[in-house]
Amino acid sequence: MNSPFANLFLAIQQRIADQVTSITFIDQDLGQLSSGTNPAVSWPCVLIDIEDFKFSELGGNAQLSEGIISLKLGFTTTSSSEEATPLTYRQNAIAFYDIEWNLHKALQGWSPGNDFGYFTRIHTFTEHRADAIRLRHISYRIAFEDYSTANTETLVVATIEPQLQFITT
Repeated sequence: MNSPFANLFLAIQQRIADQVTSITFIDQDLGQLSSGTNPAVSWPCVLIDIEDFKFSELGGNAQLSEGIISLKLGFTTTSSSEEATPLTYRQNAIAFYDIEWNLHKALQGWSPGNDFGYFTRIHTFTEHRADAIRLRHISYRIAFEDYSTANTETLVVATIEPQLQFITT
């Protein structure tokens, strides 16, 4: 693939699959959890979005790209975490925190390759929903330098040999 965004997505997908084996579904965020009562995912899932990238000039038509990788970590609730619930069931109800922690440890400080910087977590929050889906949003910042449109002209320095002048009197 030539696109840095395509390569970034594939690298993230592979990293999560390799490092957080309890996550069973990893895909692009195409709104799977936004509509309908039966999302086309398996649980737990991570949906990846590459968003809000800003570009600045490095010179010579190259650019610095910096933006946000947004992850939606989704779970279905299987038991109550209410205080009167037996401890084993409460632990099961909040197991998503361990999965989120493992996901973070797999990504924080990780670089998807030589062309990219390192992941830095910048924000997390819970999306409160009326259905039985628990949805955590986790955002990371990453940057890369894009030389794909950089000037490829080579400057040739001309050598001028001094000319000898003869002065006659």
